[in-house]
Amino acid sequence: MAFVLILAAIGAIFVAFNNGANDVANAFASAVGSKALKIKHALLIAATLNFLGAVVLGSNVSKTLIDGVVDISCFHDKNAYIAGMLACMVATGSFILISTRTGLPVSSTHSIVGGMVGIATTLGGIGAVKWKLFGLLTLSWILTPFLAAACSLVTIKLINLTIYRGESSKVMQRAYNWIPTYASIIVIALIIAIVRGSKVWKNCTHPHWAWGILLPFSPVLYVIFRLITRRLTIKFKNREFGVEHVFRRFQAGTSCLIGFAVGSNDVANSVTPVIAIYFVTKLGILPDSFADYSIPIWMLAVGGMGMSMGVLSLGHKVIDTMGHSITLLSNSKGFSVDFSTATTIILASVFGMPVSSTHAATGAVIGVGLEKGIKGLNLRLLFTIFVTWLITVPVSAFFTILIYSVLRAILPLV
Repeated sequence: MAFVLILAAIGAIFVAFNNGANDVANAFASAVGSKALKIKHALLIAATLNFLGAVVLGSNVSKTLIDGVVDISCFHDKNAYIAGMLACMVATGSFILISTRTGLPVSSTHSIVGGMVGIATTLGGIGAVKWKLFGLLTLSWILTPFLAAACSLVTIKLINLTIYRGESSKVMQRAYNWIPTYASIIVIALIIAIVRGSKVWKNCTHPHWAWGILLPFSPVLYVIFRLITRRLTIKFKNREFGVEHVFRRFQAGTSCLIGFAVGSNDVANSVTPVIAIYFVTKLGILPDSFADYSIPIWMLAVGGMGMSMGVLSLGHKVIDTMGHSITLLSNSKGFSVDFSTATTIILASVFGMPVSSTHAATGAVIGVGLEKGIKGLNLRLLFTIFVTWLITVPVSAFFTILIYSVLRAILPLV
């Protein structure tokens, strides 16, 4: 069992490494594409914030990936379950690595779910999968990019309407009035998304207390952003270049918040299987559910460390695709991408709909590209990305089944 735990820890680091290398683009690709951040700075900031998000809030992610998608009873004993989780980690990490090397943004959640479905149907048949929940997950995956694209298109249109349209001599005054509003909304939305996923929110006897704190904080935040905007706009007077400069500074900050949120959520995709293996080996039995077990902090740290190493090593590849190749991004468009990504995630959180941050970010980039019509997008690349999304679940399922067969043959587990 000690050997199995070591294998599981290595597998978790492998998945986390590739997860970090791919999903970091969700937070920082638009900032790099619009030149709000240099890529080397984005990688360092992303590595730090992914680790902090994983350690601080990673334990609060729902354990749906462990026992929500499949019926645990389909695994006839704990050894079969351990082998299945090991196979799922190897398959997930391998698929994400291949996608990252080719610069394609994919969802680690899709890959993990695909692996779980594959191993469950192999051991327990079609009935071992909770198809109703799987259907809801699939629906959220389909809707997310469309919602994010619509939100980002509306946002960039609003920015053009409220700031750029009108007398050019007053463009900086309009920026001074409106940019703090947009910035306040995105920060509050991200804070709500993070707080809603925390134990503070879930354990609060009266959850409306949190709203009571956040709502008065909003005007304070707006005033702070107005002061910052005034300071940034003084030297530019009435030039559109100055407005883009202000958006650039704000976007650097909002990207950091999204990076923290990605780390706090996506670390679960990396460490969930090893957590399951840890508890099964510790208990000596296969429990009916893992919902009542707390995640050890050292496992979150391992996942966060793996994600940070992946960001620093291979994060630039997907950042290049998302930030430069799909469409050209100005600072205002990059800000719209961050705004829409955060808004989509928080709306999904409010309605209890699980979403992919990869889909939200990609959809948001597509939305701002559509401002100039379909010609503003790299359609060939988008087709490749969509095909990759479609094959993620079945390919991950096939890889998991194949690796499980190999593990069963070479390890004395089943």
